[in-house]
Amino acid sequence: MPVDRAAVVEGLRDHDEEIREYGESDSDTLEAYRTVLAETLGTLEADGLTAEIPKDDYPGALPTTEWNDYDNPLVPFEQSAEWNNHEAVNEFAHEALSGVTTVGVDGSELGPTREFTVPLGLVQTAWVANHHRTGGAYDRDTRTRVLGPTAVTQPADDSGDRRYPDGRAPGHERYREEARAVVDCIERYADADSLTVVCYDGPLVPTFANTLGAEVRDEVYRASMARVLAASQHHEVPVIGYTAGSSRTSLSKLLRRAEPDRLGSESLVPDAQILNDWREQWGDRSLAFVHRQDGTVDGLETVYEGREYEFGHEVLFTYLAVGDGPGMDYVEFPAWIARAGLTDTVLNVVRAETGIGRGYPEILQQADTDAVLDAGDEQEFLRLVTEYADDVDLPLELDAKELSKRRRRR
Repeated sequence: MPVDRAAVVEGLRDHDEEIREYGESDSDTLEAYRTVLAETLGTLEADGLTAEIPKDDYPGALPTTEWNDYDNPLVPFEQSAEWNNHEAVNEFAHEALSGVTTVGVDGSELGPTREFTVPLGLVQTAWVANHHRTGGAYDRDTRTRVLGPTAVTQPADDSGDRRYPDGRAPGHERYREEARAVVDCIERYADADSLTVVCYDGPLVPTFANTLGAEVRDEVYRASMARVLAASQHHEVPVIGYTAGSSRTSLSKLLRRAEPDRLGSESLVPDAQILNDWREQWGDRSLAFVHRQDGTVDGLETVYEGREYEFGHEVLFTYLAVGDGPGMDYVEFPAWIARAGLTDTVLNVVRAETGIGRGYPEILQQADTDAVLDAGDEQEFLRLVTEYADDVDLPLELDAKELSKRRRRR
């Protein structure tokens, strides 16, 4: 039966105040963090602030040399101060992207299937490259990979004889395939005559994987992203990890660690809320910081093209004001970009893509469109599996219970 709309509205009304409180920080706490940030920025050099943090500690973030170069924590994007319509954004984007190749990578997954007595899965990864030349010039490709029963199940006990479907497994494989696609794109455009910027839909440091088992966390998430970072540095092809909106508290954590007497008893607040006090116009960004949220970043190690890479202090992040609301988007990028003096160039490319995409990188929107698997694709996958099983006489039987549920829901 359909959802009771009146009951939903009434239920939301019951939680109105709770929702408001959850989404907002206490004004006094927020002001305390802003005060400490302003005072610390004005009195401590980056080296001095870093020296107060134990070397192997995880204070959320560490300052870069930009900390010494600016009077406030946001780098103003003065170019947009006089803009009064979207045409101005388009003109900036056209200039910033002319001759630049932007690449977007995204993926989607299905499964484990419940329609058969043997579980299966499907991962689809897409990449799109826009060369931003007159008349349009795109490269794009979509890769589809079927996941067998072993890939989408976990052992039920130590013997491994019995297995059960793992609902998270297709997502793990999708992540691995996305990282492979990013590396392939970096290698593909490594010798290009003009700048190439590869955009990944998500963070470059997979802290979210810490809740997973050590094997999956290390072999799928950390190993995959370490290879992405190594390929980017080796070939000098910028890669950025883009996250729309953010409730991260990395800067907040650093400030509390730097001033424990003043902030030690305060709860952490989202960095974007602290920074918004200095925001003036579209395109403003925070200072760049070194990513030191937790041990994930120290676990990013790999060998690429015969060279060993470690990224413990080699991933930077910034917050970017490119949406219509007060929120700020979160961008991660390798530290070699800053050392090469390319930070502003690369971030202008990101600004331009978000301007065209009305708040989210257009190139990532295109990749998502190519990668997404919807209900129609799921039905087609099931049909193809059924036909193939019949053709080659595979022991793949339909699950009567699941089929019955589907019939009742039609």
